Amino acid sequence: MEAKTTMTYCTNGHPFDTAKSKVCPLCGAKSAGPAPSVEPIGGGFGTTEPIGGGGVPGVTEPINGGVPGVTVPVDGSNGGRMGEGFVETEIAGPVNGRDPVVGWLVCIKGPNYGEDYRIHAGYNYIGRTTGDICIHGDDQISRESHAMIAFDSSELAYYFGPAGGRNLVKVNNKTVLNTVEIHAYDTISIGSATTLIFVPLCCEKFSWETGEQGK
Repeated sequence: MEAKTTMTYCTNGHPFDTAKSKVCPLCGAKSAGPAPSVEPIGGGFGTTEPIGGGGVPGVTEPINGGVPGVTVPVDGSNGGRMGEGFVETEIAGPVNGRDPVVGWLVCIKGPNYGEDYRIHAGYNYIGRTTGDICIHGDDQISRESHAMIAFDSSELAYYFGPAGGRNLVKVNNKTVLNTVEIHAYDTISIGSATTLIFVPLCCEKFSWETGEQGK
């Protein structure tokens, strides 16, 4: 049994009831067509679903086979108009989905002796359990944002400094209270027993931006 409806949409996409108004009360535009027909589920009344079993309204899937953050309705309804059943967004991120390594920190002393940690461009926050670089096993390293290491691709320069950790950090056995520039094979002390050595990849000899090795 088909449930009747007097709901429709104006040419600007606003829903309104034709039994109460001949034109859209929001913009005064005329009807662009009737609202989709619905039928009761299981022969009952009150609960409805799209005729023909068109799926769950509002369910979305990625565009172009899996680009994160960009979605459209599964059934392609609403003509691609924003604000009518789906939200279209795009997440900014590394080119081609890649976040290439620009250097490493290698643990040369402490519970994670021999472990290496990738550094990417921009900010890299160091913590015990949360962050871009997680160093487990040293309880004197804060759970998150104890310290920070960053790479500036425009200057091909690396920087290190404290973030939100309670304990001090050191570069080459000297306490640093502010961000300092670091260079190849500098040592970083963090927590109670952890020492890391810094190994850069991107420098005057190589850059991901050019994709070539320098002379």
